[in-house]
Amino acid sequence: MELHNGDFDIIVLNSIDATLVHKNIASKNHNVCYEAKLLGINMEKLIKPKKVLCYVSPKQLIVKEMILKFIPKRLFTFRLCPSTKFHFLPESPTKMVEGLGGTFLIDDGCQPKIELTSKERNVIAATFTNFLLKNMGGSETFRDKQDFFYHEVRKYHQKHYHDKLSMKANREKLLESSMKVTKSFSVSDWCRNFEITFQGEQGVDWGGVRREWFELICSQLFDSRFGLFKSFYEGQQSLVHPNSHRPSHLKLRHFEFAGRIVGKCLYESALGGSYRQLVRARFTRSFLAQVIGLRVHYKYFEQDDPDLYLTKIKYLLENDIDCIDTELYFVEEEYDGGGQLLKTVELVPSGAKIKVTNVTKHRYLDALAQFRLATSVRDEVDAFLKGLNELIPDNLLSIFDENELELLLCGTGHYSIADFKANHVINGNSVEFRRIVGWFWAAVSNFTQEEMARLLQFTTGCSQLPPGGFKELSPRFQITAAPTFGNLPTAHTCFNQLCLPDYDSYEQFEKCLLLAISEGTEGFGMV
Repeated sequence: MELHNGDFDIIVLNSIDATLVHKNIASKNHNVCYEAKLLGINMEKLIKPKKVLCYVSPKQLIVKEMILKFIPKRLFTFRLCPSTKFHFLPESPTKMVEGLGGTFLIDDGCQPKIELTSKERNVIAATFTNFLLKNMGGSETFRDKQDFFYHEVRKYHQKHYHDKLSMKANREKLLESSMKVTKSFSVSDWCRNFEITFQGEQGVDWGGVRREWFELICSQLFDSRFGLFKSFYEGQQSLVHPNSHRPSHLKLRHFEFAGRIVGKCLYESALGGSYRQLVRARFTRSFLAQVIGLRVHYKYFEQDDPDLYLTKIKYLLENDIDCIDTELYFVEEEYDGGGQLLKTVELVPSGAKIKVTNVTKHRYLDALAQFRLATSVRDEVDAFLKGLNELIPDNLLSIFDENELELLLCGTGHYSIADFKANHVINGNSVEFRRIVGWFWAAVSNFTQEEMARLLQFTTGCSQLPPGGFKELSPRFQITAAPTFGNLPTAHTCFNQLCLPDYDSYEQFEKCLLLAISEGTEGFGMV
């Protein structure tokens, strides 16, 4: 058979390796680990190869080195998606004789490609590929991973007792009083069952006061009006991101405390039943990505900062930069909370001298995203992770993507189909599209709450509706005819717009819709 798809690598496994790969895929342990050596970064050889560990999960491939032989340090994180490519390099006779294993490159098109060598190269690549194929078939469910995560969290804290721990908080100074009383808490203390009393109030906490305390604490930590986190724009759908230009009384220790609160919520949820505690927040996708160790890039702007995306990012992507009169360089102006210019930052070394061109505009946009969404808040994110990882190991969170992490933290909510039908916009009036819209409502009427959350994530960028429901989405949820046939549905999160192609049958439509909302957002399948 003659193939016309260009150059590609074929993985041939012996029976032992094939058995090992099948075991990896079938295992409930969603993180498999193999030794390797890092040879080069971005096509530049290291002076001395570095011993590393490669962790492969259904969502990520993580490369870590061990500091002092027992402290893991994350070096690279690659999303498990079709855009992450393995390239096998020819094996030299010397390496084959010495048994050093096969050499390969990993490249996702967003971050520097890395060159590795490992005796288990074929197993690593085959495990990665099989996880990818399994994901694309939609066979791995969020519920399975959530159950596994909860089991592992309970196992991790099995030596810690969930006995009652009395706490007194000041409702008028809730955040500071709560931080003061928990200041000297050990991990064991954080795992105990908080019994909350508000100063000057009577009543026994049978769980209701504790839940109120969590709700109020989350509001003061994650509501942009309090300043620890900020929104890139005003509106009911705005998402919150760490605020590097926060009020002076808010310190990094507040982010560390916020991380512990989120970790506490996850631990309580792992215990199940009445202890389940959701995090009431609407986090940006780029922040959630950093929590699980993913590198951010410019496509996050569409969901996190839609105003910037529409006025700048989209314009640069769709236009010939070389023909624009205004010259653009690899720099970004940084402003404080009051809009005053603080400084001009070079996005790359000597960025003030490097002009943005059609060839380099994607590199510029990724550098811009790195600065605005990650580098500028690195201290805040690191402090948050320090608190979170005291209760929840980071390797457990890495089995989720950022959309699943939102569902894990915030839950799926409750969605009214009647509210949805009363508050949407249809763009398209052909006979064929009216049939598709009918199929859409038939499918949505049978959706689980998780599938509804996925649909909202896919179309609006967040699984949570504004307080007033669908009627407060701005713009309204739009269902639009796409000029294609048989393709996966796409979405424009800036406009809350779902684009539905035509299909031969309801079965084909439903399959494509479910696949799009569950897997299509990985790697930003939206357009």
